[in-house]
Amino acid sequence: MVLSGIWKKSENRDLPEGLIVSHDRRIPPDDVQDICASVGWSRREPELIARALENSVAVVSVWDRAGAMVGFARATGDRVFNATVWDMVVRPSYQGRGVGRLVMNELIKELDESGIPLITLYADPGTDGFYKRFGFMADPSGVRGMFRETG
Repeated sequence: MVLSGIWKKSENRDLPEGLIVSHDRRIPPDDVQDICASVGWSRREPELIARALENSVAVVSVWDRAGAMVGFARATGDRVFNATVWDMVVRPSYQGRGVGRLVMNELIKELDESGIPLITLYADPGTDGFYKRFGFMADPSGVRGMFRETG
């Protein structure tokens, strides 16, 4: 499902204490790989993760006191008309505790501050309710995402 919309602020309640939010793109690729693997996503090459981070318009990571990444998302785009959210992930032991909401609030805030008027994302089945809290909706004109994959 392709969702798009403009962010609407929501509250951050019941967050675990001591979380650190970063907007730094210079994240060790192994940390990104680790959090993605924690939710069963397929492995990506560290060099490709590093390039993806460098080429992202915005990156948000959330870390616990022990230094483990517990939330992550990034966005790509043209820095003028649109951005697309990718790789929104929360470590399973932190799911349902406000970390995903924190990541999305931080990412959308950064994109809004850049003046990007349209933010899109691709939602896994069953997750659209989470994204609707931020003002995302299925494209009202019925436009569907299409994909072309090589290799």
